[in-house]
Amino acid sequence: MRKEDIEELSSFFSELQRETDRGLPLVSAALLDEKLLEALRSFFCVGKATDRLLLEPNAPLGTFSARIDACFALGLIDEHEYQEISLVRKIRNLFAHSRHGLSFSDEKVTSLCTSLVSPLPPDRSGNASARYRFINATVSLIVRLYYRDKWVERERRSARTWVNPEETRWRSFKTDQPPEGAQYIALGPSGAWVVDGKADFDH
Repeated sequence: MRKEDIEELSSFFSELQRETDRGLPLVSAALLDEKLLEALRSFFCVGKATDRLLLEPNAPLGTFSARIDACFALGLIDEHEYQEISLVRKIRNLFAHSRHGLSFSDEKVTSLCTSLVSPLPPDRSGNASARYRFINATVSLIVRLYYRDKWVERERRSARTWVNPEETRWRSFKTDQPPEGAQYIALGPSGAWVVDGKADFDH
């Protein structure tokens, strides 16, 4: 990892530890969401369609949840990352939808944090608090995803032609017979479809 990136991450992680119990999951989820967005943008074809999917109001992939699923379905994150980020999202939602008073000592929050499996430092593995587990998982995930968009960009999709236009154009049997042995669909004199020379009157 580049020195300047290490310094940036170190500063962010220090700030993360100073966040309130409510602010911590909101900030963590926002950064993870940003990393998933970058990965998706690096993978999809460049163009307006990608922007509409990811960035426009009511975009199909405009939510944290949708981006988590899309990244996993496309192979941009692995099973471990998928499960951990999904737990971070659930914890974020608990705090985001709570009016006041929720903390990492809450039973539901503690239960979700206990499910986080990112490796803990040896001296904290047996006595880590829910808040510590959450910060540890966030740090682990951010480090794993920090350059993911650069790796993904090597496999960026590009627009392709899947069908030869010559194979789908209409021909006149009188002047332009299909090649010998070629499969074809034709419109017969009575309006019936003819498939490989056999009439199909159900279409």
